[in-house]
Amino acid sequence: MGRVGLLVALVLGLVLAACSGAAAAPSVMMLPGATTAAMGTRDTSYNPARPAPALALTDQGGKPFDLTSLRGTPVFVYFGYTHCPDVCPTTLADVRAAIQQAGLPAKVVMVTVDPARDNAAWMKTYLDAYKAGFIGLTGTDTQIAAAAAAWDVAYKAEPADSNGNYAMTHTSDVYLVDASGMLRNHIFFGAGSTLIAQILKGVAT
Repeated sequence: MGRVGLLVALVLGLVLAACSGAAAAPSVMMLPGATTAAMGTRDTSYNPARPAPALALTDQGGKPFDLTSLRGTPVFVYFGYTHCPDVCPTTLADVRAAIQQAGLPAKVVMVTVDPARDNAAWMKTYLDAYKAGFIGLTGTDTQIAAAAAAWDVAYKAEPADSNGNYAMTHTSDVYLVDASGMLRNHIFFGAGSTLIAQILKGVAT
């Protein structure tokens, strides 16, 4: 299935997205515009806004990270994994493009749901390719499970193939936290950079 067909199928599906066809190494797809138009519309707001859940893990430099350290700047939080060949790189490309379109400072934090493969060094290699200052977080299985539960993120590993490669099924929303640390939006996969930029502008004003 082509990328466009895959994206449509995923958006029409349930909340969980399966990043299929796991590769043997991080798959960094430098998609130019990624999703060129929003695939559907829906309310993304938390009403009322609520304090963002705690997020304290290990960053791609191997140092302790706490989400509260980014107060003063809007933050996109995304749970995914580096071996994902489609949904995750598309989402990251959309968010990167949205920040550029909005012309506003914002941070992006990617939390792995595959800590068995995504150690700190692996996350650094993957995210450095985006050249956008993305922050990657990893931890133990227990730490990742606790973080995901706090953010209402579901994930699971799919059965491995004969070569030991496996895909992860995971919640595909991107979460937007405002500069004061309040959780404001959960943005659906396929929203597109233009819509994401509009949402960012609304949070930043």
